[in-house]
Amino acid sequence: MSGYASSTYVWQSGAMEIVYLYKSLIDQIVALAGSAALLHVHVGMAIYLATLMVVRQRRGGVVALQVVFAAELGNELMDWLAASPQWSWSDTISDVVLTLMWPAGITAINAWRRHRWRKTVAATVRTTAIPVAASGGVPIATT
Repeated sequence: MSGYASSTYVWQSGAMEIVYLYKSLIDQIVALAGSAALLHVHVGMAIYLATLMVVRQRRGGVVALQVVFAAELGNELMDWLAASPQWSWSDTISDVVLTLMWPAGITAINAWRRHRWRKTVAATVRTTAIPVAASGGVPIATT
């Protein structure tokens, strides 16, 4: 039983070392870059664009937005674990909004444009259908 308890302690301390190492790395990057808010915006866009390049599908924007959201949740979890007494909801909400702002906006505009394009194509198909003779419903041959 004591072997189990000591291995659990080693795992927990090892996991927390990873958290503190991650937090230290992020703090160094922020010190070099100057603004944590600006980093959230840029890293969110970088993850979004990289995911779009990897996914390479028509509606990859939604998948890329989900990847950005998951990465931001992971970042906030690490922040919470590393700075638990000083953690606040306002910082977390601000970080999430800054990270998702441009990827969500681009994804929403693409979805709106896709919807508008489908409506235009559907209207065009209806107006350019093969003409039907008034007498019997047989298409008129056009040359």
